[in-house]
Amino acid sequence: MNENISQINLSSWGVLRRILGYTLKYKWYALVALVAIVIFQVLGVVIPDILRLVIDRGIQRRDSDYMLQAGLLVVVLGVLRGGIGFVARYFSEAQSHKVAFDIRNEMYRKMQRLPFVFHDRSHTGSLITRSLSDVDEVQRFLAFGLLDGLNTLLITGLAFAVMFYTSPVLAMVSILPMIPLLVRSQRFAAFVNHEWRRVMEHVGKLGDHLQESIVGAEVVRAFSREHHEIQRFAEENQRLYVQQLKVVDKWTQYIPFAATMTAVSIFLTLLVGGWLEQEGLAGVTVGVIVQFSAYILMISQPIRFFGFVIMLVNQAIASGRRVFEVLEEPETITDKPGALELAQAKGLVRFENVNFRYAPNLPYALQDINLTAEPGQIIALVGETGAGKSTLVNLIPRFYEVTEGRVTLDGHDVRDLTMRSLKDQIGIALQESLLFSATIRENIAFGRPNANEAAIMAAAKAADAHNFIMEFPDGYDTLVGERGITLSGGQRQRVAIARALLTQPAVLIMDDSTSAVDTQTEYSIQQALRQMMQGRTTFVIAQRLTSVMHADQILVIDQGRIAERGTHAELLQHKGLYRQIYDLQLADQERVRRETLDFSRISELTAVGD
Repeated sequence: MNENISQINLSSWGVLRRILGYTLKYKWYALVALVAIVIFQVLGVVIPDILRLVIDRGIQRRDSDYMLQAGLLVVVLGVLRGGIGFVARYFSEAQSHKVAFDIRNEMYRKMQRLPFVFHDRSHTGSLITRSLSDVDEVQRFLAFGLLDGLNTLLITGLAFAVMFYTSPVLAMVSILPMIPLLVRSQRFAAFVNHEWRRVMEHVGKLGDHLQESIVGAEVVRAFSREHHEIQRFAEENQRLYVQQLKVVDKWTQYIPFAATMTAVSIFLTLLVGGWLEQEGLAGVTVGVIVQFSAYILMISQPIRFFGFVIMLVNQAIASGRRVFEVLEEPETITDKPGALELAQAKGLVRFENVNFRYAPNLPYALQDINLTAEPGQIIALVGETGAGKSTLVNLIPRFYEVTEGRVTLDGHDVRDLTMRSLKDQIGIALQESLLFSATIRENIAFGRPNANEAAIMAAAKAADAHNFIMEFPDGYDTLVGERGITLSGGQRQRVAIARALLTQPAVLIMDDSTSAVDTQTEYSIQQALRQMMQGRTTFVIAQRLTSVMHADQILVIDQGRIAERGTHAELLQHKGLYRQIYDLQLADQERVRRETLDFSRISELTAVGD
């Protein structure tokens, strides 16, 4: 399945502006950090100016008292700068983690609200990467890129301002090498902006592969494909490595170039500054030359680091765009304005001229569906795999939205009800019984977290799960592991059925929920469920006809249409698709049962005759 998340039409500046918008919630953190940075750099600019005065006044005039005072002042400023630098870094880090916290929560809330259609076409590994790795890149930018970028701009701007104020001529000479550095920085930024998005795409693919191989570890080992999967992972990892190396290579080229330009700047300052001082031109003194050299050395480290800042900024833009692509996905299945809150449904379900397809460019999965399920009735759906049975019942809780027609509950279009009240009326037990890494009690009570022990046990008994649960040393407090892996398939299905029953729904959907249990267990579950189904409208999807023979209505679904409908006896008389399924599954069993009964009667008559 190819990932098909919609791409947003945002410029790099638009993405950056949106990222910075999250900081407004924590503007006081940002303000404290900004003020601290400004003070930190202003104090830093003062120190070279003190050195100039020490040389021009203290040394040349032999003023030892001034030199002592200046030295003490430099020490005090250094200690003060250290404390203010700590404040700036602390508040910047705190703000960045708060923003990351908010974005991760927003991503998770969004994915919980997005329709199943979105999840059908999205890779799980990629969504995890966007929610974690991409958000981490945004956090790194806010913590380091933004702070250090401001640091670089402030110290450079302040230093150049003082240099131009002190000696414009020497300042012009000193900053000449910075022009090619700025050009190189711009090219580096454009390169990283393009390449880092490809890096994160490879990270997403790697996450997809990891997720699939870990979930499918049993299949991989069953077919001895470990080497193949290891090779696939290594190849994808190699592509990621090569892509990352491209970015690192450009960065490592930028650093020595920046260092070279800094060295050239100092060389020109000393050369031209020395000549100007000797000629007594442009107000240049020995102190000014030392001051300018100190400024260049002071800004050289931030400028060399500026390449890393550029990389962080572009990584944040690429990752932020991937995050916002998810956040901008339309929530197509939501509550209408003024949606009705349905307190307690009776369970009357109708499909009225329903057509459905998963996407406009795909064929219809369901066509001309009309049915009425009266309160308390059992509606069975049978048919070949892929006929549309699960799709049909998924329209009731609005997992998908009908394309045409409507589905109603107690006469209300399900689209006119609030999502919460609609889901509260429906209990669902699926064939793939996903359990959470928690206790059995917590899994059963997932839909009703406040349910008491008696209600939980009653639901477990109805699902024929209580006995095997009590065989565990910890009983209902037994941890089931990730996806319920410590339980067998049949046990997971019974816990899932108990989970659905505990919600006491008006409508119960059993989507092949006993496929993983043996026939004897299935019979026990069916006997228990009959009591629980009373008064509830129940939709049963099953491959075994023994699960649906007693249904009030049996619908035979074929290629998205209702091909036949009726009771078990009526459909056998039609001799259609249902009869074919019956002949394949149960005809021989029924013949043996009849022959056994006939033999028993003959034996009884013979005994009476004797």
